[in-house]
Amino acid sequence: MPIAEVVQLSKSGAPPEDVIQRVRRSATTYAFRGSDYARLKAMGVPDPVLDYLQQSFVDDLDLLTRYWVLGENLGGCAFCYPQPVDVEGMQSGYGIVGSASPTRYAIGKPPGTPEWVPASLPPSFARLSVEQLVDLAHHGTPDQELIHRIRYSRLDHVVGVGGFTTIRTRPLAGLSGSRLARLHDEGLSDAVLDALQAQFLAQFIEAERLRYQNWGKGPGAMS
Repeated sequence: MPIAEVVQLSKSGAPPEDVIQRVRRSATTYAFRGSDYARLKAMGVPDPVLDYLQQSFVDDLDLLTRYWVLGENLGGCAFCYPQPVDVEGMQSGYGIVGSASPTRYAIGKPPGTPEWVPASLPPSFARLSVEQLVDLAHHGTPDQELIHRIRYSRLDHVVGVGGFTTIRTRPLAGLSGSRLARLHDEGLSDAVLDALQAQFLAQFIEAERLRYQNWGKGPGAMS
């Protein structure tokens, strides 16, 4: 399902649940950067749809991480992975947006993970919340410093919000699409939002990797 169709349906006044159902039936997931959600919001995509798009992206990364840990993969099935997106150009899909087709192998992260998501997290004991990030931006902290803080910190309250030891059918996206859109209104630039989304997803993949590696080892396996 092209991303342009999602936007057009939203602009046409279709109820959010109808837009979500159409995307769900198409089995399409989009690899959105953080700033994409603000752009979609400005184009008329409502919050429930933004949240569904982010949640489905997280769901797919969870599945890809599980396959990666357990030695499975989806091969070169381009439509099986989160689709690269150019929101400004209203284009999506491998072979349409300038992104290499997925392969069976990737270095340091699950195959099909967007190239802009870091393959590893640098060692760090620093903690950073989204609220602290907004406060730093309001106090005039330059974008480059904010991006550095994001990259070399662990984000609080966005990963594992559903609990790591609980058996569940899907993870929870602790950083929602509508929240990312609102952060633009709260003063975070596109570059900072992109860095925030990339760090969130890298941290999410790392947490899920550990969870799957410790399947069946008891509730204290990740402590």
